[in-house]
This record gives sequence, structure tokens and C-alpha cells, in this order.
Amino acid sequence: MSFMDKVKSGFTEAGSKAKIVVEINKLKLQNNNKQKEIEQHYQSIGRMYYLQAVGRLADDPGADPAGMVENIARLEAEIEENNKEIKTLANEKDCVCGKPAPLDARFCPSCGHTFES
Repeated sequence: MSFMDKVKSGFTEAGSKAKIVVEINKLKLQNNNKQKEIEQHYQSIGRMYYLQAVGRLADDPGADPAGMVENIARLEAEIEENNKEIKTLANEKDCVCGKPAPLDARFCPSCGHTFES
């Protein structure tokens, strides 16, 4: 392989890695936005609960805590899917110890756990 072929190969590999990093960061940003939305639902549910407890909550058809709970569950599922995609893009898997390990590893580098093939 000539020097120029090696350089070209290096640029191609760097470009591929950069695309992966961009995709991972995009998924992390989506997760952050979804987590903020979950926090807003928590606050709304808490506010409704408090107003109901002190007798100041009028029958507001827009006040639907069950719908917010469903939205929270949906958002958490989407975050979990994004986390799985991040692991796939990063070529990692989770160990029982909670630390990431390379996808092709037979043993966890942190705790030594043996992965099944």
C-alpha cells in the first residue's frame, strides 16, 4: 500500500468515526430534551396533586395526569431505545457491573465478568 493510499484510508476512517460521534451526540441531545419534557410532566402532576389536596383544583379537562404518566412512559422507552442505539454505534455492551465493555470482549475490563458468546 502506497503512502497516499494509507493517507486516503486514514481520512476515510476519520470521517466514519466523526459521523458516528455526530450521531451519538445527536441521540444524547434528544435524550436530554426528552428528560426535560419528563421533568415538566413531573412538575405538572405535582402541581395538580397539590391543588387537588388543598381543594383549589377546578375540574379542568386539560388536567390529565393519566395522560402525562403515559407520556412519561413513552419518553422513557424512547430514551432507552436511544441508549441502545448509542451503545451499538459506540460498539459497546453493558456488563452486569454497570460499566461499558467493547462489543467483542469476552471479559469485562472492569470486573472480569465472562460474557457468553
